[in-house]
Amino acid sequence: MSVIEKNRKPYIENDNLVQTLVDREKKLRQLDIDLPIKVQLSKDGKRIEVIQNNVVLNGEVKRPLMHQLGGRAWGQNQDFNSINSTWKEKFYHNCAELEEELETVFRRHELSIRYETDSQGQNQIYGIVTPHFVDVNQIEFREKFIEQTRQSTAIIPESYGLERGKYDEVIEYFKFDSPGFQTEFRYGLVYARNNGYEAYKVNWERLVLICKNGLKGWRGTKNSWKHTKAIDLSDFIAATVEDGIGNQRFLEERIMASRDAQLSKDKVSELMERLSLAQASKKRVAERLAIETDAVGYNEWALSQALTWLGSHEKAIPSKNQQQLTGLGTDVLEHSLDEVLEEESKMFFDGSYGLVFPKGFRRS
Repeated sequence: MSVIEKNRKPYIENDNLVQTLVDREKKLRQLDIDLPIKVQLSKDGKRIEVIQNNVVLNGEVKRPLMHQLGGRAWGQNQDFNSINSTWKEKFYHNCAELEEELETVFRRHELSIRYETDSQGQNQIYGIVTPHFVDVNQIEFREKFIEQTRQSTAIIPESYGLERGKYDEVIEYFKFDSPGFQTEFRYGLVYARNNGYEAYKVNWERLVLICKNGLKGWRGTKNSWKHTKAIDLSDFIAATVEDGIGNQRFLEERIMASRDAQLSKDKVSELMERLSLAQASKKRVAERLAIETDAVGYNEWALSQALTWLGSHEKAIPSKNQQQLTGLGTDVLEHSLDEVLEEESKMFFDGSYGLVFPKGFRRS
């Protein structure tokens, strides 16, 4: 079993994550917002209450709810970062005004709130839907998907198992048969929840064949289905398969280019200096680069392989750093070391940076 499969659960009839999701959604209740409501935000802004006719619904102020309500309040064409910024600014400067705006959203749009009752008897918001929303039973979707993939030349209806993604979404990986490449792709079908926000889509898992090094996951660019129209599975599958093969071709070209891209010792030294790793981990990077260099030469392919090998196989490195090394190795492959070093480093909410410190950064 590879590192990327260690948390995966097999698909067992009537006892799997998809069935659990279906069973959970069968218990949901729905409140149609057809009377005046009251919206209240908690003092820290992390929780929301929606009250209609003595029915109190509680929710977390996170991306789905902010996107659904903020988009309707300030423009559906805005991306989440803009909505998030507007929401926070309004919350800190005039919370009451923000609450009134959110109440107006419910008044102007025909919305329903789906919710479930927790063990403490509190109603927790599951999602917000419109009358145009199309419910899909995920088990039935899977059965149709399996039936349709038997007609495909690339997706093999052989499950590699299920797991929960970063946002608690259920993903099932299937065998993807696309020979002639130096990479292996796996087709990760994301089962959307019936919450008015999520879409059926594909998360691709990518590995380098010769060493089973994992690459950073790829979400694809085509065909997500958003519960608002009938599903044409043949079109969905054909478009996502075409997307995956296109990315395989791209990676193949990048592998060849990275083999020809000689490394600069100064650039490698700069990368090592800017890596946010313990000295022991940096030493492992240098040692692995030497091994890869002996095998394929002092080029960007060797650097990419060294980083993704450590991210996939080196258990002595903390798991967070393993994921970061896989991502960095993928970025070197898909772009170049120069681009990685020139890219602006992102600062996280807690003031920390990612794996590569910004240019000119000085540690205290």
